Amino acid sequence: MDHIVYLDKPAGALEAMRHGKKTMVGRAFNGRRSPYGKVRPGDMLYFTENDGKQIIYGRGKVTVAYDSPKLTHDDSVAMLEKHRRALWLSEAQFLRMAGKRYLVLVTVDGFQEVPHFRFSRRDFHTLDDWILVDDVEKARDADPEWDTK
Repeated sequence: MDHIVYLDKPAGALEAMRHGKKTMVGRAFNGRRSPYGKVRPGDMLYFTENDGKQIIYGRGKVTVAYDSPKLTHDDSVAMLEKHRRALWLSEAQFLRMAGKRYLVLVTVDGFQEVPHFRFSRRDFHTLDDWILVDDVEKARDADPEWDTK
């Protein structure tokens, strides 16, 4: 299974992933929402930034996927604090995620550059920042005008 995962541009998450400083991605919710229960070891994550350009820059293979049980506020904060360095969380990101009842924490085995390409959300009916695409080629934007510089 392939996933398109948005990384926080203002926090420098893509660069941190490239340089091995960020080795984990996470999502936090008050209810079980995608990608909860949908990520498995061996899945491939394709990374983009939350800048509206919809460009894939690289990928990484999932080694560990953890879906938390329902957490108390304190347990949620403790779990995020434990993995804060690997998640490369800014203070704002930490505060946004802390206290949520469900966490999805995914460890990624390295970052691999790929030839950059644009993707389209057209066939994926989600407004989330994590898109399950089955095969990333199904999301590739076929626009011949786009330059891959």
